[in-house]
Amino acid sequence: MHIKSKLLMFAAFALPLLATAPADAKGWSNAGKLAAGVDADNAFALSDGRVVSVGIPSVINWWPPTTQIWSPDTNKWTKSASNPALPNVFLAVPVLLDDGRILVTGYCRSSCGSGSNTEIYDPATDSWSMPGQMTTGRYVHRAIKMLDGRVIVMGGCSAYGCAADTPSAEIFDPATGQWSAAAPMKAHRATFSATLLADGRVLVTGGYNATGRLTENETYDPATNTWKVNAPMPHPHAAHVSVTMQDGNVLVAGGDTGLGLPGREADVFNPVTGKWKSAGLMAEPREYFGAASLPDGKVIVIGGYSLKGELFVTLKSTEMFRPHKGVFAPGKSMKHERTEFSVTTVPDGHVMAVGGDAYLNGETRVPGDAELFQP
Repeated sequence: MHIKSKLLMFAAFALPLLATAPADAKGWSNAGKLAAGVDADNAFALSDGRVVSVGIPSVINWWPPTTQIWSPDTNKWTKSASNPALPNVFLAVPVLLDDGRILVTGYCRSSCGSGSNTEIYDPATDSWSMPGQMTTGRYVHRAIKMLDGRVIVMGGCSAYGCAADTPSAEIFDPATGQWSAAAPMKAHRATFSATLLADGRVLVTGGYNATGRLTENETYDPATNTWKVNAPMPHPHAAHVSVTMQDGNVLVAGGDTGLGLPGREADVFNPVTGKWKSAGLMAEPREYFGAASLPDGKVIVIGGYSLKGELFVTLKSTEMFRPHKGVFAPGKSMKHERTEFSVTTVPDGHVMAVGGDAYLNGETRVPGDAELFQP
């Protein structure tokens, strides 16, 4: 989620291998210059190896919403010729559907038309369309594609400046293009995280509401359309990451874990027992960072916004979480610092970090680039 949106919250609440990355070259390699900036949760690996970032506006409109596609054959990003159907949807959350289309949901702050908050991009035809619209427009929310292909959208802020957060949830059916109501979450929450579990349930963790940052978490069961409140996390987390690991457990790490500052704390959830345990500390505090599960069972945490002494900095460092040992170990650093960026895993197993905040001479926002990590 965006640092700028966090400020709004506080105001309200108090692939084929590349020539540049040969098979034996472990670590990070260049994956091309972007045509426009890419913020968090907006890069999707397609089955043919391409990566798509859809055109949605950020808090500050540095450039027009730009859809762009990376080709593994050329290692370049190409701008789409089409424009979003709703160019003014605020802090939208995209999610990849089973058929390769990308569903975009958000909140309309201006000139979208009454009730407009949902659009779809189709990479196969390079075109945008408008399906049925959500009952409640929202931002700093989460969207998860479930095992049956439907998408559940949850929580977030339902008024500009986050004057109102919502526990409501809705489900999108790609087969019909329509929404239906889902049971609301037990807790109001925004700037939280959501993760699909191996058994098909959805785990939501942390975030903010009027009481502050949360340890509360709950699981949604689509078979019964019900939410179950789990035991509290050992630590509060907001603007954090959550990753389902190869063993089925979920790692929750970093974010705002107290005092409004980036944190080092990590916790692990066991979906079978419904219990949490502390997973130690990352070497560096991280907020608005990325993470990905690796084939060997480890989790890589990447970049982010941190605090060193009295200075806020952007990181290029990475760490590896080893679940069997319950520890974090140093990883190979990216070539460039990143925060509020996107992470996706391409079909050949490489992890791609895309975009994030990038500035020329510390002042002028520039599109930035992407990098590939070979485990």
